[in-house]
Amino acid sequence: MRVLHIVRQFSPAIGGLENFVLCLARAQRAAGLDARVLTLNTVFHQTGKKLAAQDTIEGIPVTRISWSGSYKYPLSLSAQSHLAGFDLIHVHAVDFFADYLALLKSLHKTPMVLSTHGGFFHSTYASTLKRVFFNTVTRRTVRAYQRVIACSEGDETMFAPLCRPWMRLIENGVDVEKFADLGARQFSPSLLFIGRFSSNKRLDLLLETVAHLRASRPDVRLTIIGRDWDDNLQRLRQRMTELALGDEVVRILLNLDDAAIQTEVGRHCFIASASDYEGFGMTLVEGMAAGLVPIASPIASFQTIVEQAGVGHLVDFHQPAQAAQSIAGYLAGLEAAYPAARAQAISAAQRYGWVGTAERFMREYEAVLGLRTRVIQGVAIDSRDGHAVVKALDHAVARRQPLQLAIANAHTVNLARNNAAYRQLLGRFLVLNDGAGVNIASKLKYRKPFAENLNGTDFVPRYLAESTHSLRVFLLGARPDVVAQAHTRFSQQYPRHQWVGFEDGYGRPEDEAALCARIRQTAPDLLLVAKGNPLQEEWIARCAAQTAATVCVGVGALFDFTAGAVQRAPLWVRQLRCEWLYRLAQEPRRMWQRYLVGNVTFLWAARGDRI
Repeated sequence: MRVLHIVRQFSPAIGGLENFVLCLARAQRAAGLDARVLTLNTVFHQTGKKLAAQDTIEGIPVTRISWSGSYKYPLSLSAQSHLAGFDLIHVHAVDFFADYLALLKSLHKTPMVLSTHGGFFHSTYASTLKRVFFNTVTRRTVRAYQRVIACSEGDETMFAPLCRPWMRLIENGVDVEKFADLGARQFSPSLLFIGRFSSNKRLDLLLETVAHLRASRPDVRLTIIGRDWDDNLQRLRQRMTELALGDEVVRILLNLDDAAIQTEVGRHCFIASASDYEGFGMTLVEGMAAGLVPIASPIASFQTIVEQAGVGHLVDFHQPAQAAQSIAGYLAGLEAAYPAARAQAISAAQRYGWVGTAERFMREYEAVLGLRTRVIQGVAIDSRDGHAVVKALDHAVARRQPLQLAIANAHTVNLARNNAAYRQLLGRFLVLNDGAGVNIASKLKYRKPFAENLNGTDFVPRYLAESTHSLRVFLLGARPDVVAQAHTRFSQQYPRHQWVGFEDGYGRPEDEAALCARIRQTAPDLLLVAKGNPLQEEWIARCAAQTAATVCVGVGALFDFTAGAVQRAPLWVRQLRCEWLYRLAQEPRRMWQRYLVGNVTFLWAARGDRI
C-alpha cells in the first residue's frame, strides 16, 4: 500500500504535529507500507531558508513544495500534482491542504483520511471568524474524506456534529522510548515544560504560579525547553524580571538537541503545562514515559490523559495564587509516595506507544480501501475471492470454530439498511457478495469491484467440491418434497461427504428446541439453512449454538434450484449478471417489487454511501 502523508511542517521543523507524522510514517514503513511525506519547503519563522525539494528523513521519502501567504494558512496550489500513484492520502491538520484537496476530490479521486490534530482553535485569535469558518468551509471539507480521525476525545466532541458517522477516535501515538525511564529517581519540586513558546501554552501563567509557589516551596524550580514562537521569548523574560524569578529559579533553554533534552529530563520529577488548548498532549505523555508526574491545566485532552493514568494533578492556572496553593498541597502529599507515582506514570504512558497506534491507523486504511471488508450501506461484506473463502471455511471446520455465513445481494442490503436489528445481526456473520447491484455499489464507493460473484447457488456447491474435508452436512428449509429431493441430489453429486439429515422449513416455533437437539445428534460440520432473508439469518443467530454445527450458511433458494423446483437462468444470462431479470420473468407477481423497486432504491442509496 502506498500512502502519502501531507502536513504543512515536517522535520527538520520541530513540534508535536511534525513528530506525530514522523513517528507514524516510520512505524508504517517498518510494517511494510510505502509511506511518504509531502510538506512545505521552509520551516516557519526561519525566514528565507529553503529546504531541499527531495529528501529522506529517517528512511522516509520527503517531497517539499513552495508556498505563499501566511504561515497560519499557507497556500500551495502545486500539491495536487504530487498525488498520482498513491492508494491513499492522509492529510494532517485542518488547514489549506485539507480544504484544497477536498475541493479537488472529483479530479484526483484518491481516497483520503484526515487527522484533526486539534483543528485550528489553538488560540483565541480571530475566534469568531474561526467558528464561522469551521461551521461552513470545514463542514464541507470533511465530507470529502472517507475517514476523519479525531486525535483526542476533545477533538471527537468538536468534530462530531460535522462528521460523526465516518469519524473514528485514535489518540495520538507517542514515542515512549525517547525519554523512557529517564526522570529523576529522588523527589524534588522540579518542574519541566517542553514545547513551543506559543501563546496558547500560557507560559505567563506558569511563571506566575511558580512565583506564588515559592512562598511555601522556596526550593521549587522550573525549566522551560523549546523555541520561540510568535515572539513570546522577550515577553517571557520581561515577566520573569517583573516576578523576580532569577535564573536560579527559572531556566529557559532554547533549541536543544535530543541528547541535551534527555539530560534535562533526568534532572526533573514533574512535567508541567498551563496550556489553554492542546489537540492531544503529546509532551505530557512523553514526560510520563520518563517517569515525570504531570501537573497540568484541566483542559479536555490533559484531563483524559491524567484520569486514564490515575496519576498527576490538574489545576486551573488562570488563578495563579490558588493554583500555587493546590500544587503545594499536592507536592507535600506526593513526596513520600513519589517512587510509586513515578512507576505508575511510566506504566500509563505505554498505552500510547506507536506500534499499537500504527496498527489502528492501518485498520482504518484497510476499511477505507476495502481490502478485507467493504461496508455497503452499513453491511460489512468480505472482499476475498472464492478460493480464500473456501480455505476460511475449511480452517473453521478443522479447528471446530463456529462460523456463520450469510450471502448478501441488493435485497439483503435493503432489508438491513431499513432494519437496524437485522443490520446488527449481520455484523456477527461472514457476509459474501451476491449480484450486480452489490458489485456496482462497491465500484461507486471503493472504485473497484468484488473479486468474484459469490452467490450462494454457486458458491455452496463450489465449497462442497473444493473442501479438503469429508463434511457431515445437514439441510434445513424449503418444502418437505424439495428438501428431500435436494438431499438426494447432493448425496449423489458429492458422495465423499456424509449427508446426515434434513428437515423442511415449516416447523412450529414450539418445536424449535427439539429440532435443534435432533440436528445436534447428527454432529454436522455444515448446516445449510434455506428460509430466505432475513428469516434464515435470524434462525442461525438464534439457534446455531444449540445445533453445535460448526459452519452455518444461509442459502436462500439453493434447495429449490438443486431439486429442480425452480429453473435457473441459462449460463450466458448468469454470466451477464442478469439472473434477476430471469427470476422476474418467471415470478413477476412475487418478484416485481424486490427487483424493480428494490434495485432502484438500492442504487440510489449507493450513490450517497460513505459510512
